[in-house]
Amino acid sequence: MMAENLEDLVMKAATSGDVTALARLVATHGAPAVRMDGNPNELTALHWAAASSVLEAVHYLLSPAVQADARAARLNNFTPLHSAAMKGHAAICEVLLNAGAGVNVQTDPQRYAPLHSAAFAGHVEAIRVLLEHGADRTLTNYRGERPADTARRQGQTEAAKSVEAGS
Repeated sequence: MMAENLEDLVMKAATSGDVTALARLVATHGAPAVRMDGNPNELTALHWAAASSVLEAVHYLLSPAVQADARAARLNNFTPLHSAAMKGHAAICEVLLNAGAGVNVQTDPQRYAPLHSAAFAGHVEAIRVLLEHGADRTLTNYRGERPADTARRQGQTEAAKSVEAGS
C-alpha cells in the first residue's frame, strides 16, 4: 500500500473537518505546507474546507496557527468563498467574508461571482449572506446573465426571487 502524500492528507483532513489531523499536520510539516498555497494552480486547504460543511476546519485554517488567506484565488480566480457559496454553506460564507474574502470576485473566463454560484444551486441562505455583505446583483457572467438570471435558467425560482429582492 502506498503512503498518502501531504496534499492528500491535508485535503482529507480539511474536507472531513478533522481539526486534530490538521493541527498534527501543522506541527509536523508547518503552516505553509498545510495551507497548500504554494501552487497557484491547485486549490488551497481553505478551498477544500469551505466546500465541506465543517465550520471548525475553516476557523482553524483562518486562525493565527495557520493563517490561511480568505482571498486566495486559484485556478480560474476561484476563491474559498466560491466553494462555500456553491455548496450553500451560509455560515462558512459569513466567516470568510468577515475574514476579508472578496464578495464580488469573478472567475476567469466564466465571470461567476460567488452570488452566481449560490444562485445557480438555489442556496437562498447563502444568497442572503452574500447580499448582506454587498454582493453586486448586477454583475454578469460570460453568458451575460446576472445572478438572478442564472438561478432562473437552473429552475431555482426562490433563489432568483431572493436575489432580485436583495435579501
